[in-house]
Amino acid sequence: MPLEISRNDIRNISADAIVCPTDVFLSGSGGVDRIIHELSGEKLDEFCFGIGHISAGEAVLSDSFDLKGYRYIIHTCGPNYTDGKHQEVELLTSCYRRCLNIAKEQKLESIVFPLIASGSFSFPKGQALRIATDTITDFLNDNEMKVSLLVYDKESFDTANRLYLDIQDYLDGQLRSSAHHTAKKARKTYQDTFFVDGMMPEQAGRLYEEDAVVPKYTTSVEYVYEEEKFEPDESFSECLIRMIDERGLPDPEVYKKANIDRKHFNHIKNTKNYRPKKETAVALAIGMRLNMEDTNILLERAGYVLSKAIKFDLIIRYCIEHRIYNIYQVNEILFEQDQKTLGC
Repeated sequence: MPLEISRNDIRNISADAIVCPTDVFLSGSGGVDRIIHELSGEKLDEFCFGIGHISAGEAVLSDSFDLKGYRYIIHTCGPNYTDGKHQEVELLTSCYRRCLNIAKEQKLESIVFPLIASGSFSFPKGQALRIATDTITDFLNDNEMKVSLLVYDKESFDTANRLYLDIQDYLDGQLRSSAHHTAKKARKTYQDTFFVDGMMPEQAGRLYEEDAVVPKYTTSVEYVYEEEKFEPDESFSECLIRMIDERGLPDPEVYKKANIDRKHFNHIKNTKNYRPKKETAVALAIGMRLNMEDTNILLERAGYVLSKAIKFDLIIRYCIEHRIYNIYQVNEILFEQDQKTLGC
Protein backbone atom coordinates (compact mmCIF):
# COMPACT_ATOMS: atom_id res chain seq x y z
CA MET A 1 0.00 0.00 0.00
CA PRO A 2 1.14 3.59 -0.51
CA LEU A 3 2.95 6.28 1.45
CA GLU A 4 1.02 9.54 1.58
CA ILE A 5 2.62 12.83 2.61
CA SER A 6 -0.01 15.30 3.76
CA ARG A 7 -0.82 18.35 5.84
CA ASN A 8 -3.56 17.35 8.23
CA ASP A 9 -4.72 17.46 11.82
CA ILE A 10 -4.66 14.10 13.60
CA ARG A 11 -8.25 14.81 14.70
CA ASN A 12 -9.44 14.90 11.10
CA ILE A 13 -8.05 11.55 9.93
CA SER A 14 -8.25 7.94 11.05
CA ALA A 15 -6.11 4.81 10.90
CA ASP A 16 -5.48 1.61 12.80
CA ALA A 17 -2.67 3.32 14.72
CA ILE A 18 -1.15 6.72 15.28
CA VAL A 19 2.45 7.26 16.33
CA CYS A 20 2.95 9.51 19.35
CA PRO A 21 6.42 11.13 19.41
CA THR A 22 7.27 11.49 23.08
CA ASP A 23 10.15 11.96 25.52
CA VAL A 24 11.86 9.30 27.63
CA PHE A 25 9.22 9.69 30.38
CA LEU A 26 6.18 9.50 28.02
CA SER A 27 5.09 12.74 29.66
CA GLY A 28 2.68 14.11 27.05
CA SER A 29 4.23 17.51 27.51
CA GLY A 30 4.41 19.00 24.02
CA GLY A 31 3.26 19.07 20.42
CA VAL A 32 1.43 16.04 19.07
CA ASP A 33 2.24 14.17 22.29
CA ARG A 34 0.25 16.70 24.33
CA ILE A 35 -2.71 16.65 21.90
CA ILE A 36 -2.88 12.84 21.97
CA HIS A 37 -2.79 12.78 25.78
CA GLU A 38 -5.54 15.40 26.00
CA LEU A 39 -7.78 13.49 23.59
CA SER A 40 -7.09 10.03 25.06
CA GLY A 41 -7.90 10.98 28.63
CA GLU A 42 -6.60 9.92 32.03
CA LYS A 43 -6.30 6.22 31.17
CA LEU A 44 -3.43 6.99 28.78
CA ASP A 45 -1.69 9.00 31.50
CA GLU A 46 -2.04 6.02 33.83
CA PHE A 47 -0.64 3.66 31.16
CA CYS A 48 2.38 5.89 30.53
CA PHE A 49 3.02 6.27 34.26
CA GLY A 50 3.02 2.48 34.52
CA ILE A 51 5.62 2.17 31.73
CA GLY A 52 7.70 4.86 33.37
CA HIS A 53 10.56 5.18 30.90
CA ILE A 54 11.67 4.30 27.36
CA SER A 55 14.99 4.99 25.63
CA ALA A 56 15.53 6.97 22.45
CA GLY A 57 14.80 4.81 19.40
CA GLU A 58 12.37 2.51 21.27
CA ALA A 59 8.60 2.17 20.79
CA VAL A 60 5.71 0.78 22.83
CA LEU A 61 2.07 -0.01 21.98
CA SER A 62 -1.00 1.12 23.92
CA ASP A 63 -4.76 1.21 23.47
CA SER A 64 -6.14 4.46 22.03
CA PHE A 65 -8.51 4.85 25.01
CA ASP A 66 -10.76 7.89 24.30
CA LEU A 67 -8.88 9.00 21.18
CA LYS A 68 -11.33 8.81 18.27
CA GLY A 69 -10.38 7.45 14.85
CA TYR A 70 -7.60 5.10 15.99
CA ARG A 71 -7.43 1.64 17.57
CA TYR A 72 -3.91 1.96 18.93
CA ILE A 73 -1.24 4.47 19.85
CA ILE A 74 2.42 3.62 19.28
CA HIS A 75 4.66 5.74 21.51
CA THR A 76 8.23 6.34 20.41
CA CYS A 77 11.04 8.49 21.76
CA GLY A 78 13.09 10.34 19.18
CA PRO A 79 16.68 11.45 19.77
CA ASN A 80 17.64 14.93 20.91
CA TYR A 81 19.74 16.34 18.08
CA THR A 82 23.19 17.59 19.08
CA ASP A 83 25.48 17.61 16.07
CA GLY A 84 24.64 14.48 14.07
CA LYS A 85 27.62 12.64 15.54
CA HIS A 86 25.85 10.97 18.47
CA GLN A 87 23.87 8.26 16.65
CA GLU A 88 20.97 10.64 15.99
CA VAL A 89 20.35 9.22 12.49
CA GLU A 90 20.44 5.60 13.69
CA LEU A 91 18.12 6.33 16.62
CA LEU A 92 15.58 8.20 14.50
CA THR A 93 15.64 5.40 11.91
CA SER A 94 15.01 2.95 14.75
CA CYS A 95 11.91 4.92 15.82
CA TYR A 96 10.27 4.41 12.42
CA ARG A 97 11.37 0.78 12.07
CA ARG A 98 10.12 -0.22 15.52
CA CYS A 99 6.77 1.50 15.03
CA LEU A 100 6.27 -0.19 11.66
CA ASN A 101 7.28 -3.59 13.01
CA ILE A 102 4.84 -3.25 15.91
CA ALA A 103 2.10 -2.38 13.41
CA LYS A 104 3.06 -5.42 11.33
CA GLU A 105 3.02 -7.73 14.38
CA GLN A 106 -0.48 -6.47 15.20
CA LYS A 107 -1.53 -7.08 11.56
CA LEU A 108 -2.54 -3.44 11.17
CA GLU A 109 -3.39 -2.07 7.73
CA SER A 110 -2.78 1.64 8.30
CA ILE A 111 -0.62 3.89 10.43
CA VAL A 112 -0.13 7.68 10.77
CA PHE A 113 3.26 9.24 11.58
CA PRO A 114 3.95 12.83 12.56
CA LEU A 115 7.49 13.89 11.62
CA ILE A 116 9.36 12.48 14.62
CA ALA A 117 11.93 14.60 16.53
CA SER A 118 11.60 17.62 14.22
CA GLY A 119 10.07 19.88 16.88
CA SER A 120 11.38 20.33 20.40
CA PHE A 121 14.08 17.70 19.82
CA SER A 122 15.62 20.02 17.18
CA PHE A 123 16.32 17.39 14.50
CA PRO A 124 16.90 19.27 11.18
CA LYS A 125 13.56 19.00 9.40
CA GLY A 126 14.92 18.29 5.93
CA GLN A 127 17.07 15.44 7.24
CA ALA A 128 14.23 14.15 9.44
CA LEU A 129 11.93 13.99 6.41
CA ARG A 130 14.52 12.13 4.34
CA ILE A 131 15.07 9.56 7.13
CA ALA A 132 11.31 9.10 7.48
CA THR A 133 10.62 8.55 3.77
CA ASP A 134 13.67 6.31 3.25
CA THR A 135 12.83 4.09 6.23
CA ILE A 136 9.14 3.84 5.40
CA THR A 137 9.93 3.13 1.73
CA ASP A 138 12.29 0.29 2.69
CA PHE A 139 9.52 -1.23 4.82
CA LEU A 140 6.87 -0.90 2.08
CA ASN A 141 9.10 -2.66 -0.43
CA ASP A 142 8.41 -5.91 1.45
CA ASN A 143 5.14 -5.18 3.26
CA GLU A 144 1.58 -4.06 2.54
CA MET A 145 0.44 -1.16 4.69
CA LYS A 146 -1.03 2.30 4.20
CA VAL A 147 1.32 4.85 5.77
CA SER A 148 0.54 8.56 6.19
CA LEU A 149 3.30 11.01 7.05
CA LEU A 150 2.14 14.39 8.38
CA VAL A 151 4.32 17.34 7.40
CA TYR A 152 3.19 20.80 8.46
CA ASP A 153 5.57 23.30 6.91
CA LYS A 154 7.96 23.79 4.02
CA GLU A 155 10.91 23.96 6.41
CA SER A 156 10.73 20.17 6.37
CA PHE A 157 12.00 20.22 2.80
CA ASP A 158 15.65 20.80 2.04
CA THR A 159 14.89 23.54 -0.46
CA ALA A 160 18.57 24.54 -0.55
CA ASN A 161 19.22 21.13 -2.13
CA ARG A 162 20.54 21.43 -5.69
CA LEU A 163 17.57 19.46 -7.06
CA TYR A 164 15.01 21.85 -5.54
CA LEU A 165 16.94 24.85 -6.85
CA ASP A 166 17.16 23.35 -10.35
CA ILE A 167 13.44 22.57 -10.40
CA GLN A 168 12.55 26.07 -9.23
CA ASP A 169 14.72 27.59 -11.98
CA TYR A 170 13.10 25.26 -14.52
CA LEU A 171 9.57 26.17 -13.38
CA ASP A 172 10.30 29.90 -13.36
CA GLY A 173 11.71 29.76 -16.88
CA GLN A 174 8.94 27.59 -18.33
CA LEU A 175 6.10 29.56 -16.73
CA ARG A 176 7.59 32.90 -17.85
CA SER A 177 7.94 31.54 -21.38
CA SER A 178 4.35 30.30 -21.34
CA ALA A 179 3.02 33.65 -20.06
CA HIS A 180 4.95 35.52 -22.80
CA HIS A 181 3.58 33.19 -25.47
CA THR A 182 0.01 33.64 -24.19
CA ALA A 183 0.34 37.44 -24.15
CA LYS A 184 1.79 37.46 -27.69
CA LYS A 185 -1.06 35.26 -28.94
CA ALA A 186 -3.62 37.53 -27.26
CA ARG A 187 -2.14 40.61 -29.00
CA LYS A 188 -2.27 38.88 -32.37
CA THR A 189 -5.90 37.87 -31.82
CA TYR A 190 -6.73 41.49 -30.96
CA GLN A 191 -5.11 42.68 -34.18
CA ASP A 192 -6.83 40.01 -36.28
CA THR A 193 -10.18 40.91 -34.75
CA PHE A 194 -10.07 44.68 -34.96
CA PHE A 195 -8.23 45.25 -38.23
CA VAL A 196 -9.44 44.23 -41.67
CA ASP A 197 -6.89 44.66 -44.46
CA GLY A 198 -5.08 47.21 -42.33
CA MET A 199 -8.23 49.27 -41.63
CA MET A 200 -10.39 49.72 -38.59
CA PRO A 201 -13.78 47.93 -38.83
CA GLU A 202 -15.79 51.11 -39.53
CA GLN A 203 -13.45 52.00 -42.41
CA ALA A 204 -13.82 48.56 -43.89
CA GLY A 205 -17.57 48.78 -43.51
CA ARG A 206 -17.77 52.09 -45.43
CA LEU A 207 -15.60 50.67 -48.19
CA TYR A 208 -17.94 47.73 -48.63
CA GLU A 209 -20.95 50.08 -48.69
CA GLU A 210 -19.35 52.31 -51.35
CA ASP A 211 -18.49 49.37 -53.57
CA ALA A 212 -22.02 48.05 -53.12
CA VAL A 213 -21.15 44.99 -55.14
CA VAL A 214 -22.81 42.01 -53.59
CA PRO A 215 -22.25 38.81 -55.54
CA LYS A 216 -25.21 36.52 -56.00
CA TYR A 217 -24.67 32.84 -55.48
CA THR A 218 -27.03 30.52 -57.29
CA THR A 219 -25.03 27.36 -57.19
CA SER A 220 -26.13 24.92 -54.54
CA VAL A 221 -23.58 22.64 -53.02
CA GLU A 222 -24.54 19.23 -51.78
CA TYR A 223 -22.35 17.76 -49.08
CA VAL A 224 -22.15 14.03 -48.92
CA TYR A 225 -20.79 12.49 -45.75
CA GLU A 226 -19.50 8.99 -45.82
CA GLU A 227 -19.80 7.09 -42.58
CA GLU A 228 -16.32 6.25 -41.40
CA LYS A 229 -15.49 2.97 -39.83
CA PHE A 230 -14.76 3.74 -36.19
CA GLU A 231 -11.97 1.72 -34.66
CA PRO A 232 -11.46 2.75 -31.02
CA ASP A 233 -7.92 3.01 -29.70
CA GLU A 234 -6.88 0.66 -26.95
CA SER A 235 -8.23 1.67 -23.58
CA PHE A 236 -6.06 2.93 -20.73
CA SER A 237 -6.14 -0.49 -19.07
CA GLU A 238 -5.21 -2.29 -22.31
CA CYS A 239 -2.37 0.16 -22.90
CA LEU A 240 -1.15 -0.30 -19.33
CA ILE A 241 -1.16 -4.09 -19.62
CA ARG A 242 0.65 -3.95 -22.97
CA MET A 243 3.37 -1.66 -21.64
CA ILE A 244 3.89 -3.82 -18.55
CA ASP A 245 4.17 -6.96 -20.70
CA GLU A 246 6.53 -5.32 -23.19
CA ARG A 247 8.88 -4.43 -20.36
CA GLY A 248 8.54 -7.78 -18.61
CA LEU A 249 7.67 -6.10 -15.30
CA PRO A 250 6.03 -8.01 -12.43
CA ASP A 251 2.81 -6.38 -11.20
CA PRO A 252 4.01 -5.83 -7.59
CA GLU A 253 7.02 -3.90 -8.84
CA VAL A 254 4.79 -1.61 -10.90
CA TYR A 255 2.17 -0.80 -8.28
CA LYS A 256 4.67 -0.38 -5.45
CA LYS A 257 6.88 1.92 -7.51
CA ALA A 258 3.73 3.80 -8.52
CA ASN A 259 2.68 4.22 -4.86
CA ILE A 260 -0.64 2.46 -5.57
CA ASP A 261 -2.17 -0.28 -3.44
CA ARG A 262 -2.67 -3.77 -4.87
CA LYS A 263 -6.50 -3.72 -4.87
CA HIS A 264 -6.64 -0.43 -6.74
CA PHE A 265 -4.05 -1.63 -9.26
CA ASN A 266 -5.96 -4.87 -9.93
CA HIS A 267 -9.18 -2.89 -10.37
CA ILE A 268 -7.49 -0.69 -12.99
CA LYS A 269 -6.11 -3.68 -14.89
CA ASN A 270 -9.36 -5.65 -14.85
CA THR A 271 -11.73 -2.81 -15.80
CA LYS A 272 -11.49 -2.31 -19.56
CA ASN A 273 -12.92 1.22 -19.74
CA TYR A 274 -11.45 2.44 -16.46
CA ARG A 275 -10.50 6.14 -16.54
CA PRO A 276 -8.03 6.96 -13.76
CA LYS A 277 -7.33 10.30 -12.16
CA LYS A 278 -4.47 12.13 -13.81
CA GLU A 279 -2.28 11.67 -10.72
CA THR A 280 -2.83 7.89 -10.86
CA ALA A 281 -2.02 7.68 -14.57
CA VAL A 282 1.17 9.70 -14.07
CA ALA A 283 2.12 7.51 -11.08
CA LEU A 284 1.92 4.39 -13.24
CA ALA A 285 4.11 6.04 -15.88
CA ILE A 286 6.67 6.83 -13.16
CA GLY A 287 6.36 3.29 -11.77
CA MET A 288 7.17 1.81 -15.18
CA ARG A 289 9.97 4.36 -15.75
CA LEU A 290 8.44 5.48 -19.05
CA ASN A 291 10.16 8.04 -21.23
CA MET A 292 8.31 11.20 -22.29
CA GLU A 293 6.95 9.70 -25.52
CA ASP A 294 5.48 6.60 -23.85
CA THR A 295 4.16 8.67 -20.94
CA ASN A 296 2.22 10.83 -23.40
CA ILE A 297 0.81 7.71 -25.07
CA LEU A 298 -0.36 6.28 -21.74
CA LEU A 299 -1.88 9.56 -20.58
CA GLU A 300 -3.61 10.09 -23.91
CA ARG A 301 -5.48 6.79 -23.41
CA ALA A 302 -6.97 8.32 -20.26
CA GLY A 303 -7.74 11.63 -21.97
CA TYR A 304 -4.87 13.67 -20.46
CA VAL A 305 -1.87 15.63 -21.71
CA LEU A 306 1.10 17.20 -19.95
CA SER A 307 0.84 20.93 -20.55
CA LYS A 308 3.79 23.32 -20.66
CA ALA A 309 1.80 25.94 -18.76
CA ILE A 310 0.72 24.02 -15.64
CA LYS A 311 3.08 23.65 -12.68
CA PHE A 312 2.10 20.04 -11.88
CA ASP A 313 2.68 18.99 -15.50
CA LEU A 314 6.00 20.83 -15.69
CA ILE A 315 7.28 19.10 -12.55
CA ILE A 316 6.38 15.70 -14.04
CA ARG A 317 8.06 16.65 -17.32
CA TYR A 318 11.21 17.69 -15.46
CA CYS A 319 11.32 14.47 -13.43
CA ILE A 320 10.87 12.24 -16.49
CA GLU A 321 13.34 14.18 -18.62
CA HIS A 322 15.90 13.97 -15.79
CA ARG A 323 15.07 10.32 -15.04
CA ILE A 324 13.83 10.94 -11.51
CA TYR A 325 11.65 7.85 -11.05
CA ASN A 326 11.62 7.52 -7.27
CA ILE A 327 7.91 8.11 -6.62
CA TYR A 328 8.50 9.34 -3.08
CA GLN A 329 11.08 11.87 -4.23
CA VAL A 330 8.67 13.05 -6.95
CA ASN A 331 5.92 13.38 -4.34
CA GLU A 332 8.16 15.39 -2.03
CA ILE A 333 8.79 17.82 -4.88
CA LEU A 334 5.08 18.05 -5.71
CA PHE A 335 4.10 18.48 -2.06
CA GLU A 336 6.69 21.21 -1.52
CA GLN A 337 5.26 23.03 -4.56
CA ASP A 338 1.67 22.70 -3.18
CA GLN A 339 0.65 20.24 -5.90
CA LYS A 340 -1.32 17.00 -5.70
CA THR A 341 0.88 13.98 -5.04
CA LEU A 342 0.96 10.74 -7.03
CA GLY A 343 -0.55 7.35 -6.39
CA CYS A 344 -2.66 6.25 -3.41
